[in-house]
Amino acid sequence: MKLKVLPPTLRKNHHYLILDVKSEVEISKEEMLPYVWDACIRYWGENHSSNFNLWVMRHYLIEETTQNNEPIFNYKTVLRCGRSYEDDVRVALSTLTRQNKKRIAINTIGVSGTIKSGINKFIEG
Repeated sequence: MKLKVLPPTLRKNHHYLILDVKSEVEISKEEMLPYVWDACIRYWGENHSSNFNLWVMRHYLIEETTQNNEPIFNYKTVLRCGRSYEDDVRVALSTLTRQNKKRIAINTIGVSGTIKSGINKFIEG
């Protein structure tokens, strides 16, 4: 028996955070998600963080520079989160400063209702 797809009125609503990520090491899309979850769980705990419904949708390398003979990688990331939890995720991400003994800085550029409008407004524009 085939499972039925939920109608749009019953699905959970999402918003998309556009993040500016600076790191000393290269970060792949798969490595980014545990960093985000780890920051949220450390700040809010597992009970509240389980409502965030986080997922990394897109991850772009913007530029690679060198400062004091150390490489710095600049990424733009589209992070999906549950509607009405954007501020909670932003607070948790601002506390993340080191991962695996390497410095990392995550800043939120903006919030969007769709992936396409977020990319057009904050990454390409």
